[in-house]
Amino acid sequence: MSNFEFQSYNFPGLFIRHRNFQGFLTKKEGPMDDFSFALVRRGAQNRVALRSVNFQDRYLRHRNFRVWLEPPAGASDQLFQQDSTFIFEVGLADPEAVSFRSVNVSGGYLRHRNFELWVETPKDSADELFKKDATFYKKPAAVRID
Repeated sequence: MSNFEFQSYNFPGLFIRHRNFQGFLTKKEGPMDDFSFALVRRGAQNRVALRSVNFQDRYLRHRNFRVWLEPPAGASDQLFQQDSTFIFEVGLADPEAVSFRSVNVSGGYLRHRNFELWVETPKDSADELFKKDATFYKKPAAVRID
C-alpha cells in the first residue's frame, strides 16, 4: 500500500499532519511520518480513510467537527467508521488536486482553518476561500533513507 502526503492548495509549503493526535496544516518539521497517510478503501464510490503511517491503528476522523487522530473503540464502532470515511474527489479549487467530502456531514469537507483541520460546510456555493482551504495536492510520501 502506498503512502501519501497532502499539500495545501492555498498554502503551498504546508501539509496535512497530525500532532498531539490532532489534525493540523504545518511546514514539514518534526517527525516526517506525521505527514504520511495511507488511503484505505472503505467500500464503493471512492470512499477512503486516512490511516496514519506511524500510528497504524489510528485514522483522521472528525469529532465535534475538529479532526483528530484516533483508533476505533472496537470493530463495531459505527460512528468512528462514518467520522473517518471521506469521499475522495476532484479538488474543489483545482481539478489537478483532491478534496475529501465527509460521508456523514452533509456538504461537509475536510478543510484547514487557522491551520487546524476541521470538517465544515461552505457558507454558499461561491465560498472561494472554503474551496481553497478544502483542496490538497496528493504527493507520494517522503521515504526515509538510513
